[in-house]
Amino acid sequence: MKIKYSYAALAGLVLPLGFSPGELWGVSVLSLCTLIYLLENLNSRQSFYTCFFYGLGYWLSGISWVYVSIHYHGNLNVISSSLITILFICCLSLYTGMVGLLYKKLSISHSFNAILIFPICWFLVEIIRGYLFTGFPWLLVGTTLSNSFLDGWISVIGSQGNSLILTTLSGCILVAFRQRKNTTALLPSALIISFIVLSSLVLKSINWTSPLEEIKVTVYQPNLTLKDKWSYEGVAKTKTLMEASINEAEKSELVVFPETALIQTQEELKNWISDFDKKAKDKGVLFITGIIARNEEEKADNKMRNRILGLGAAEGYYDKNKLVPFGEFVPLESYIGNLLDFMGLNLTNTVSGNEYSLIKSKDLLLAPSICYEIAFSGIINETAKNANILVTISNDTWFGDSLGPIQHLEIAQDRALEHQKPVIRSTNSGISAIIDNKGIIKTKLGHFEGDRISSIVTSYQGRTPFTYIGNFLSFFYVLIILGVCIIKRTKVL
Repeated sequence: MKIKYSYAALAGLVLPLGFSPGELWGVSVLSLCTLIYLLENLNSRQSFYTCFFYGLGYWLSGISWVYVSIHYHGNLNVISSSLITILFICCLSLYTGMVGLLYKKLSISHSFNAILIFPICWFLVEIIRGYLFTGFPWLLVGTTLSNSFLDGWISVIGSQGNSLILTTLSGCILVAFRQRKNTTALLPSALIISFIVLSSLVLKSINWTSPLEEIKVTVYQPNLTLKDKWSYEGVAKTKTLMEASINEAEKSELVVFPETALIQTQEELKNWISDFDKKAKDKGVLFITGIIARNEEEKADNKMRNRILGLGAAEGYYDKNKLVPFGEFVPLESYIGNLLDFMGLNLTNTVSGNEYSLIKSKDLLLAPSICYEIAFSGIINETAKNANILVTISNDTWFGDSLGPIQHLEIAQDRALEHQKPVIRSTNSGISAIIDNKGIIKTKLGHFEGDRISSIVTSYQGRTPFTYIGNFLSFFYVLIILGVCIIKRTKVL
């Protein structure tokens, strides 16, 4: 069994090659084929450990970039940073282990298990991972199909639903390989694969949303180091850059700056913001920026809000609702706060917003999100359904030139595909991008490039099926398969 666990870990290591920048989704399919094969004829304990070791490989190669933030910006030494990263990977691998347990509990026959049982087990565990302990919906395997000829379903069932498609393909390929000498037994797998491919191509050609108007968009990437950003000199540089952006902007242009571009509060910058707002209004510029917000009560408690603010022809604001645990708030602070202080972790206690709001202009509705929130399709659904353009701002400087910012950008592409509306992404040091309604990157800035990008963007109105019903179709499918499992098991008993 130890050899089998080693094979599982090796198979898991190559799974993330399907994500950006590799985009070798076929490798991810074969990786999952291997896992399904390894799960055959195992008991519950063995199934759990096989999937757990698969998860170790999966998460080690997929999210070990969190080490960069912990070590370089959490002020922890190499050993402590490595231990925390390994602990995080082990925790995520427990979710993958749950796939093995659930798979064994629902197991009926090899072909049925591979094509139907394994996909719903993987899907359900991904859903649980997206909600449990504040959620971590990162590296959903369905994301690997984005911008491939098989991404047509994403506007109907979303990226999590696409995980069902990818894992079903894996199961079908394994069964087809096993039954390659038996034409009759091979037929169901061949029909399912054909249906997935043809239906995806048909759905990919459908325009669920309709174009409204064209608008020039300029995204700024200041590329300040974290030390400079949180300094008086950094504030001065940012204000100067913002003032220049208004002078250079065209009438009705949308200008976007990143998360916490202004690290002073609206109250502290009241006079400057008032003058800046007037200049932007006079020119008809829609200006969006990240800023710190704090009311009197929060000021007394040394707390703050992470806000995206509209100025000029753009009106309104949005306070970040989904906070990053141990980054922006401390879960169970009364119990573990002293321990974190002892470890020397510097954490910010941010207050979450309490509503999902649009930023509005005369002709446009913008759906705002901040950093980590773009990974939560349910959060984006709250405002994307009524918006014409999605705007997300972030500060990925914490993760250097690792895979983190690349994966973050790929997730933003998923949201564009789910709603068939453009996504504008501004970050402090990369990767900023302008993404069209089909998830294609029109232009972008790389890691640590201090510059700006501009493009003509078409706004869209309308809703995709996913915008209307979210994961309903996926859950309905899962319930059908679970019902079949119950009926088959009842007959056996």
